[in-house]
Amino acid sequence: KRLNYTCMFIGGGVGVLLLVLVVILLLLPGTTTTTTPMTTTALPFNCMTMDNPDMWTAAKKAYCCAHGGKGCTTTPAPTPPPPTPPPTPPPTPPTPPPLPYDCSAGVANWEAGWSDAKKTWCCAHGGQGCTKPKPPLPYDCNAGFNNWQAGWSAGKKAWCCTHAARGCAPVSKMCTLWGDPHVISFDQMNTDKSQAYSFYGDGDFWLVKSSTVSIQGRFEGTKYTEGLAATNQIVVGGAFLHGHKIEVGTLDSGILTVDGHKLTAGFHGSYSGHGFTVRYDDSGKVPDVIPEGNEKRVVHMDLPLDVKVTVFQWKNYLDVQIEMGKQPGQDG
Repeated sequence: KRLNYTCMFIGGGVGVLLLVLVVILLLLPGTTTTTTPMTTTALPFNCMTMDNPDMWTAAKKAYCCAHGGKGCTTTPAPTPPPPTPPPTPPPTPPTPPPLPYDCSAGVANWEAGWSDAKKTWCCAHGGQGCTKPKPPLPYDCNAGFNNWQAGWSAGKKAWCCTHAARGCAPVSKMCTLWGDPHVISFDQMNTDKSQAYSFYGDGDFWLVKSSTVSIQGRFEGTKYTEGLAATNQIVVGGAFLHGHKIEVGTLDSGILTVDGHKLTAGFHGSYSGHGFTVRYDDSGKVPDVIPEGNEKRVVHMDLPLDVKVTVFQWKNYLDVQIEMGKQPGQDG
């Protein structure tokens, strides 16, 4: 068997060359390196195990949580509060009752067409049907009615007579006394002397008695009347004269006074008092005849409340006429 020495020589030469290169490299100076041997410390717990961390001990859980984020005890999230329930809706209000009136119905003619109750209700609940307040009356026809004739003004009398049938001037009537005496009373419907009645009693009697006017007569027998009673004296007073008093007697008595004071020193005279006048003259129609031997002497009294008293003054008796309207509570 024949060997190939040429290849052997080439292979050996390459090997020697590599060996020389290694020696040269080893002999070259290089960087000094200090190598500190690594010391390996064993870990207290293996946190990479595949078992359930919930099964770990508390120490392992604490260690692995701190060094690897495993096994950490999870604090459960607080239980959220229950949701706030929605507010309870308010109760459904009851159906209101129907209105007693329809204030839009007939409003165009409410004054004449609505009842008073509807006017009141609609005015209070909708401002419709309101009655305008009446203007104040100029006079109160109830106030002072008991003394209206003396206490009311002429304007109040006229207004109250027109609007309340109060304060109307009373229809004047006349009472006449003449002779021994014969009397035509206020109630007699005419002036027929044949229908008059006669009065023969002596004494003091009321001719008019009321809350306002008071007139008294004194009756005594005389020679002229053959002893029968005749009017001898009259006295006029009462509230309507405000405390004044007028007295008239026969010519023989000489009585003709106001509040006790002589009216006049002689024939023909007059007196003015509080709302009244008295005249003394010879005027006026006598109710009977002028007695024989007498001169005509007449006392005219124009008094409040349209009262008029006329006295025909004879020597021993009087003829009297009283003209007036009916007074409150009048008797006579």
